[in-house]
Amino acid sequence: MHILTTTSASLDDLAEPVDLRQTPADIVALSFTDSDLAGLAAAWKADADRLPSMRLAALRDLRHPMSVDLWIDSVARHAKVILVRILGGYDWWRYGCDQLASTARARGIKLALLPGECRDEDLRLIECSTLPREELDGLLGYFREGGPENMMALVHRLASLAGSGVAFAEPVSVPKAGYYQP
Repeated sequence: MHILTTTSASLDDLAEPVDLRQTPADIVALSFTDSDLAGLAAAWKADADRLPSMRLAALRDLRHPMSVDLWIDSVARHAKVILVRILGGYDWWRYGCDQLASTARARGIKLALLPGECRDEDLRLIECSTLPREELDGLLGYFREGGPENMMALVHRLASLAGSGVAFAEPVSVPKAGYYQP
């Protein structure tokens, strides 16, 4: 006879706490996707001389609650604007959403928690955010349309929310199909 040993653990249960050792910035952005972070980094770098400071981090590095707490204490609580794009919605980063919402409300930080997929809305992310629904929809539009121009406009909009006075453009549709002739 064999006795089966079973255990259950989520991927988050297996995560080790890490300290990202980031310094504070006026704007911070988090995402599960490298393409989001790369697009934001390129847009900020192209116009860095007239933009507020910005820090980016991958949510995969902030899965453990202790990592979230360390990052909030060292970076997020000093920010003016926090943007988080969460694949899977609220349930995929519940602890982080709740802790950021609490910190943002206590410190008057502009917090945008956005879904990472094409769902129209995630009511729990909207409730945790401190920005109005119209602003959240506008920010999400840049990601949905994509492209370098929209990422630049998004960074400018975040800078404006941080109080820099930088003008920004609304999201612009990128053609869904194209033709290339060498």
